Amino acid sequence: MIMNLNLKLLKSTLCILSVLVASFAHAETIELLQKNASAAYEKMMESKQAAESLMKDVTFAEKKLATAKQKMIEAEREAETARRKSEQARVAMEQATSRWKQASDTLANEWGKSEVK
Repeated sequence: MIMNLNLKLLKSTLCILSVLVASFAHAETIELLQKNASAAYEKMMESKQAAESLMKDVTFAEKKLATAKQKMIEAEREAETARRKSEQARVAMEQATSRWKQASDTLANEWGKSEVK
């Protein structure tokens, strides 16, 4: 009977020890999982901050690009206006030159007539 009691006590002790070992192993596993989850969260937050920073960079670059495009459009308009004005000035110069030549020819003819008389 004492042997049975000792055997039962031994079995109970072994059972309790195995539960404690399993609990300890489970606790270590949970602690490791918590560390892994914490490290993954830190990486996620770093990635989030990097993504937000890069999105700000993209927004700034897009605004800069839009400004540059607008300046280019304005420069193209100015160049077209300058070309149009230059062409108008060239035409006006040609007309003035033609009138001057006609006036000079008329003057020369009149001088020639006055000398002949």
